[in-house]
Formats: sequence, C-alpha cells, structure tokens
Amino acid sequence: MDYDDAYVNYQNNRSWMRRAVRSLYLRAAAGQLVGPTLDIGCGLGDLLRLLPHDSLGLEYNKAAVELCNENGLPVSYYDGFKDDWRLSIFSERARFGSMVISHVLEHLDEPAETLRKLLVSAARLEIRRVLVIVPGKAGFNSDKTHRTFVNFELLSHSEITGGLPFTLRNSRYFPFNFRRLGDWFTHHELQVLYEVR
Repeated sequence: MDYDDAYVNYQNNRSWMRRAVRSLYLRAAAGQLVGPTLDIGCGLGDLLRLLPHDSLGLEYNKAAVELCNENGLPVSYYDGFKDDWRLSIFSERARFGSMVISHVLEHLDEPAETLRKLLVSAARLEIRRVLVIVPGKAGFNSDKTHRTFVNFELLSHSEITGGLPFTLRNSRYFPFNFRRLGDWFTHHELQVLYEVR
C-alpha cells in the first residue's frame, strides 16, 4: 500500500482554500460524536483536533504518526491488518464514547468485513456510537490509494450489524443530502452513524 512520506506530504500540502472547506466537513463529523472518541485511521489528526479531551487517534502510516506526535496530538501506530481489527491494544471497557472511521474503508480490499470486525471491537469496548465516512464516486476515483468503492447499500447491509448491539441510526450525504451529487463532485461524502440500541 502507498502510505508513506509522499502521501503525508500530499495530505499536508492542501491549499488554504481546501483547508477552509475541509474544516466544515470536520465540524459536521465532530458534531455527531459524543465523549472521548477513538479515531481509526486519523491521518494527520485534522478531525482529532476537534474531538473532546482524552480522544485518541490510531494510524497505520508511521510518517503521519510521527508528524501528529510532533504536533502534540495523541496518536499511536496501529496495524489493523496484523491485529485483525480486534483493537487488542485496549482492555475491556475502554474510555471511549464514540469511534470514527473517516475515509478509511475505501482504502481496503474487504471494507465490509473490516467494518464488521471494528463494530465487534467497539461493542467489546462498550463504545456506543460509531461514525463511518466514505467518499462519493467522484471522490473515490480521485485518489489512487482507494481500492474499493463503499456505498450506502454496503454500509446498511444486515450482515454488518447482525448479532451486535448496533443499529444504523442515521445516514446523510454531505454537504448536500443528494447521492447523485457524489457522482461528479469530488468532495461529496456519505456519513453513516451506528449507535447502540
């Protein structure tokens, strides 16, 4: 996978305009989370900066982890592939109220399987709310590191939450709640919120 210094530089060198627009998206996501949050695949920590005290970022890209730590952000290296997404670095009943998986699943070959495993781990840790954010079709096609297109049909499939305490509480397209906009507008995304019943 292509997660190295070059990818960090690409993410870190956004124009001021793109940063300003991105802040609207980040605030919309943060507003759906409660309590300390576990940010899976936190990247450069842009969302993490907006989350409550005691939130924590996990990141696979070691260059991104290093940059986050240099900037004082609580981010730890995590290899979900080796850990099979069990989040075994945490004991039972971790301190988190929410988990966010933002722009991560589209980078994987088996996103549904990975999400299911993360929800199992969230249930074990008594996390009550999980927010998943993925790009629309145009956004998916804009990044060479994207591997699998994730849509609402995949995220709402009964196998994702079957037997778990989570239910799909809410979904929306952002910034405009219209799916087809994502077919041509690169910065359109789908936000799906799962919550313990």
